[in-house]
Amino acid sequence: MKLNQNSKNAIKQFKHLSHFVISDNQDDGFLDLFLLPINARNFNYNYVSDNLIESVADYSLSWRIREKYKDKAMMLSKKAREKFKECERNDGELGELLLFCFLEGHLEAPKILTKLELKTSNKLYVNGSDGVHLKKIGDKKYHLIFGESKTYEELTKAFENAFKSINEFVKEINSKGESKSGIEFERGLISTNMEQIIFDEDDEDILNLLLYPENRHSSDITLDDAFSIFVGYEIDITKEQKELSSDEFPNKIEKKVIFQIENYKTKIYELIEKYELIGYTFYIFVMPFTEIAKNRKKILERVLE
Repeated sequence: MKLNQNSKNAIKQFKHLSHFVISDNQDDGFLDLFLLPINARNFNYNYVSDNLIESVADYSLSWRIREKYKDKAMMLSKKAREKFKECERNDGELGELLLFCFLEGHLEAPKILTKLELKTSNKLYVNGSDGVHLKKIGDKKYHLIFGESKTYEELTKAFENAFKSINEFVKEINSKGESKSGIEFERGLISTNMEQIIFDEDDEDILNLLLYPENRHSSDITLDDAFSIFVGYEIDITKEQKELSSDEFPNKIEKKVIFQIENYKTKIYELIEKYELIGYTFYIFVMPFTEIAKNRKKILERVLE
């Protein structure tokens, strides 16, 4: 399957601090903690923006569209940014882009659908996942990964809302108990909207299964639903900025956020139980920000200028 090289390049700027398992059962999934680049005892948000620019087209446009405009770089950039700006009023748009980059660049799970394309193709589709990716986990074994991103000040609120959204997506109801489009509706869109160009000749079996899901029970391929979550949350590093040297600062911040997530990780399985999501595998990516409301906007403004 074909991956976007830009995604790998985009996440190289983030330091991979820790890899945590969610429970004793490896099939419940894991959490990976990353840290933003640091410059002069501050997170370097301009550097983040500059390294995300190339991924905007990969996230917001299909392989087919990008191939069509491959020799027209300025037009491709224009179309990508216009598409991405359709979501600009949504506070989650940076998280959606970062989740895409981590799924492709770290997990090596290529995109087969994006939220932006689905919204365009069906105006009724407004509450689905942020994107759908495919991960090969073994011989004839795959995960169909539905993405969810949350960027909030509070870590607890971000995780709570992420699992609540996934619960509603799976049960196909909203917070009021009313029916809404969800996982079954989204699966139904895959055969007509997915990025077929990502598949190689060796992927013919899984491609046919995705195109003709009615053949699932007669296939020797295992295709399980899974979820990925990106959580961005806010930390205060003012004390460390004042007290530490430039050499000491990165180590102190790393220890601080690792300690936070180590203390919180046991609550993740409690949320899986609370929202009746046992059985699914979760791929979780977490990254702290300072002044998250201001800086997520700053990053996107620079990416889209």
